[in-house]
Amino acid sequence: MVVHRTCSFCAGEIEPGTGLLFVKRDGSLFAFCSSSCRKQQLGLGRVGHRLRWTRAHELKRLAEQRRQPTAEAPATPAPAKPAKTGAKSGAKKPAKPTAAAEAPPAKKPRARKPTNADTSS
Repeated sequence: MVVHRTCSFCAGEIEPGTGLLFVKRDGSLFAFCSSSCRKQQLGLGRVGHRLRWTRAHELKRLAEQRRQPTAEAPATPAPAKPAKTGAKSGAKKPAKPTAAAEAPPAKKPRARKPTNADTSS
């Protein structure tokens, strides 16, 4: 009987006769489809569903989309803002100067270190 396995890191399908089966000392099994998946999980300690290139990321993202309500019908209507009363003054605040408008300070020319040719004369 052929056993179909999924990668413990990327959740990709592993064809029979390929991949690597890693057994920890406590007896837990990890099946990896490639050496990059093995190195990512065991060597670097990364989690598969956090990396976009893995199938595990895609499966988790699709599951989260199914749990969220649709955007067409919002759960609660937004409260209406109260109308402002009173007259506004016509004076506006002065505009703040931007960093791009200010010229950078001029740089001083750097002093040259004396060389053997300068001291030999």
